[in-house]
Amino acid sequence: MTPDNNVLNIERLRLALSSATELAQVQFAMESYCTAVGIRMLSYYHYPPVGALDFGPDIQVYTFGWPTDWVETYIREDYIHIDPLPRIAARQTKPFWWSKIAGLGELDADERAYLATAIKAGLRNGLAIPVFGPNGRNGYYAAAFGKDEPKADDSEIAKIHAACQLAHLRFCELILQALPETVQLSERERQILGYVVRGHSNQKIATKLNISANTVDTYVRRCFDKLDVHDRVTAGLRGLALGLVA
Repeated sequence: MTPDNNVLNIERLRLALSSATELAQVQFAMESYCTAVGIRMLSYYHYPPVGALDFGPDIQVYTFGWPTDWVETYIREDYIHIDPLPRIAARQTKPFWWSKIAGLGELDADERAYLATAIKAGLRNGLAIPVFGPNGRNGYYAAAFGKDEPKADDSEIAKIHAACQLAHLRFCELILQALPETVQLSERERQILGYVVRGHSNQKIATKLNISANTVDTYVRRCFDKLDVHDRVTAGLRGLALGLVA
């Protein structure tokens, strides 16, 4: 692939993503990009941050090109909670080859067994790609090239990473648009919530702001009501997830 083709593929992806109004269109844009650059299999994991309105036990996963029997096994065996690649990728800032995972973090017996199973199924190597979004709304891509796996150099891997990052951010935009209307806090409520996140007591907040502890308590309760939570920890997590705390 020539450098001009690399740039052209990224630009085509960018244009397709900018016009996408549904998650399925983002996924299709990535499938088209993968076909152009020789990626035969791709999966995408989307992680809402703790406290987000869509946070829950189920992780959204989109797949493309993987063998049907492997996808069925992955779901049936609940490998999503065993596969170590997303966990290790979340600690990285750039993609890495699956074969290098042993040098990036400790693996338990179940994780090592999973990797052995994947290799036995013919999934010997590919790229683990971390992606990052607003307020901790991050994700993970797994990309594989099939039997004729190319030895992509650092420049090509960086472009694949950029493509995945573009798609993830568009996913984030569309998902956030579909969520209920964002919570509105007053400037004072945001200020006090920020102190709550930092672990300050009502009395300490009152002293800092030169107001009474009762007044602080009133503001904290207003924050609880608007955020639909019942304790300080959950309020802090939701505030962070919604971008209400600097």
